[in-house]
Amino acid sequence: MSAMPSRPTVRYAPGEARRAEILNATVDLIYESGIAGVTHRAVAKRAGVTPSAPSYFFPSIDDLIVEAFRTIMEDMLSGLAALAERIETEDMSREDAVDAYIKHIVAAAPKYDKLQFEGYMFADQKPALRVEVEKALATTHRPGNTLVTASRRKDLGWAAPILAALADGFGLYRLASPERAEFQGLRAGLLALMESLPSSDPAA
Repeated sequence: MSAMPSRPTVRYAPGEARRAEILNATVDLIYESGIAGVTHRAVAKRAGVTPSAPSYFFPSIDDLIVEAFRTIMEDMLSGLAALAERIETEDMSREDAVDAYIKHIVAAAPKYDKLQFEGYMFADQKPALRVEVEKALATTHRPGNTLVTASRRKDLGWAAPILAALADGFGLYRLASPERAEFQGLRAGLLALMESLPSSDPAA
C-alpha cells in the first residue's frame, strides 16, 4: 500500500493532535473501504482512541467525512498551486511544465485520488459534502489552474475543465488498474490538447 506523501511536522495542542489522528484514520478507512465503511467505531479503532472520541470532535459521520475530504483536497490543491507558481517562476517550457505535473502526480499517493472520487460519488447523498465538492471543482476548473498554467498559453483559460477532465479520467483509470496506468499516454494527451485547442470556446 502506498504511503501518503510526507507532510511537514506540525506541533498540535493535545486536543488538536487527537482531532488530527481521527482525521488521518478516516482518510485511511476511506482509502481501504470507501466512504460507506466509515463509522465512529471503526475510526476510533483505527486511530487508537476511545470509542467516544470521534463523536466528540465530529458529532455526525457526515461531519467527519466532510472534514476529511476538505483536508485532503486542501493538501492536493495547495500542492498544485505551488507547482503552478514554480512553472511561472522558472518560466518552464510546455513540455517541461507537463513533465513537472506528471512527476507531481506520480509522487502523490493513490489515497488522494480515492478520497477525491469517493467524495464526488457521494456528494448527491450528502449536501454538506456537495458544497465541498463544488468548491474543489471550481478551483480545478478556474482559468488559472495548474494545467492551464502548464500549457504556457494565455488564451486557454476557457479550457480548464477539459484539461482537468483528462487528468481526472486518468486518475480513475489509475485507481482501477494501477499496473496498467501509462503516464506517457497522459503526457502525450495533455500536450496534444494544449497544442490543438482553439483560443476561445467554440460553444460560446
